[in-house]
Amino acid sequence: MDNLFIFMITVGVVLLTLSLRPTLKICKKTNRLAWSLLLILIVLFIFGYWGILYYFVNNTIIPFVTSSVSFILLGGGAFVYMVIKLSSKSIIEIECSANHQRHLAEHDSLTNLPNRKKFFEVLNKKIGHNDTFTLFLIDLSNFKRVNDSYGNTCGDALLCVLSKTLNLNLSGLARLYRIGGDEFAILLDSVSQDDYASCIQLTNKSIEKPFSIFDQTIRVKLKIGVSTYRKDTKHINELFKFANLALHEAKKTQQQVVHYFSDLSVRADDLFDMSSRIKNALKNEEFELYLQPIFDSQQDEIHGAEALIRWPQSDGSFISPEVFIKIAEQTGDILNISKWVVLETIKHLKLLKSAGFIGPLHVNLSTRDLESLDFYEFIEPLINLDPTLSDSIIFEITEGAMMTNLDAARSMMYKLNDRGFEFSVDDFGTGFSSLSLLRELPISQIKIDQSFIKDMLTQIANYAIVESTLFLANRLNCKVVAEGIENKDLQETLTSMNCDYLQGYYFSKPINLEEFIKKYSNEDMYQII
Repeated sequence: MDNLFIFMITVGVVLLTLSLRPTLKICKKTNRLAWSLLLILIVLFIFGYWGILYYFVNNTIIPFVTSSVSFILLGGGAFVYMVIKLSSKSIIEIECSANHQRHLAEHDSLTNLPNRKKFFEVLNKKIGHNDTFTLFLIDLSNFKRVNDSYGNTCGDALLCVLSKTLNLNLSGLARLYRIGGDEFAILLDSVSQDDYASCIQLTNKSIEKPFSIFDQTIRVKLKIGVSTYRKDTKHINELFKFANLALHEAKKTQQQVVHYFSDLSVRADDLFDMSSRIKNALKNEEFELYLQPIFDSQQDEIHGAEALIRWPQSDGSFISPEVFIKIAEQTGDILNISKWVVLETIKHLKLLKSAGFIGPLHVNLSTRDLESLDFYEFIEPLINLDPTLSDSIIFEITEGAMMTNLDAARSMMYKLNDRGFEFSVDDFGTGFSSLSLLRELPISQIKIDQSFIKDMLTQIANYAIVESTLFLANRLNCKVVAEGIENKDLQETLTSMNCDYLQGYYFSKPINLEEFIKKYSNEDMYQII
């Protein structure tokens, strides 16, 4: 037999042999029977090739047959090798692509941290293994202000730098996850006090120095809510809920870290119950609108009234607005309440005008109203329908509400002011706003809080505050309403101080529409008490 043909068959055997290793790898990766059968066939082919070679070497065969078989065996070995090689490469590429897609599915695209999906997968697995651990939920304080002040690009860059710093410092102790927006989670595989303290310490170390982002120096503050598995609960949903409740408590009380305690759940249940009652009250029209008159001190006549929501109960009692309004602001129900008040005020105005009342009604707005484009979109068709509406409604906003999100408040106030609405600053003197805002914002009226009014005749400091406010308002061309007038001495003193308008129980408590019309619709309707 020609040496060339021996060489060709030997090369075929070598190619088949070289195919064994990648085929074995494919078998392990795919775990499919077909690839295992192919591996067995390749081994059998190798033995077959050697058997044919042995037969050809030891027997005289027609040259045409040996050459043909040699070419076929070489081609077969090369074909198997190429198919296996290409298949292996394709499978590896598919596997890499799948791993990449899995990584994308389980990791945040901005920070490259494990995301919310991966977080809950790990959480489920840990609870399945019954491991004890501690969960930290982290929220950046005032992150929205960073986006509003410097732009979303700067905010994203801040999240990237912060997450990298946190992850580096916590490495080896705990795992960091980004679960959405400016919220992060830390899983600490321990419930010991030392590890807990170390985790908090390392977290604080990550933010002790301000971050330099696009030439802006930004200092970060964090709020942290904590819950522990098996100590606080053995259920995954409750564990996350408890940490979230603790986080909300940290924000509410301005503490950096709050560990879950049972009263938080009681409060949350009460909150949920009250939220459901508020929704039902709106649906069933349980709320009523009361009016408290505001008098013009210089003209001795009624000027307007403040619209105040009331919630009567079947036993004749009332749920205080201080209770349900605060809850409505937390749960997001406040916007629907504000819409109801505006619509009810419009109804009242029609009846009041027909009874001879021509003054404005004051309507209170919350922080949520000022932040919501939905509120403006609600007002716009109403003012389009009746352009005189802005002459009959004055919006009241507290200092606190105005300063919670100043940019949003400024935008909303100017939009409404462009449509003719005026603004009154309620509870003036109790907040923390800059006096320059009275000049910058479309404010036409100031309401001095009753806490300064009621003791102004006996407390020198209160008298000085009232006097200074009246002087300031006059300089800024703002009218002033004094709240909490409860006796004649206060009424006479404030009148002599040229306070524009007076409001309080001395004149009238808040009363319903029927009583208001009955009391103020006769010929003495505008006569001050």
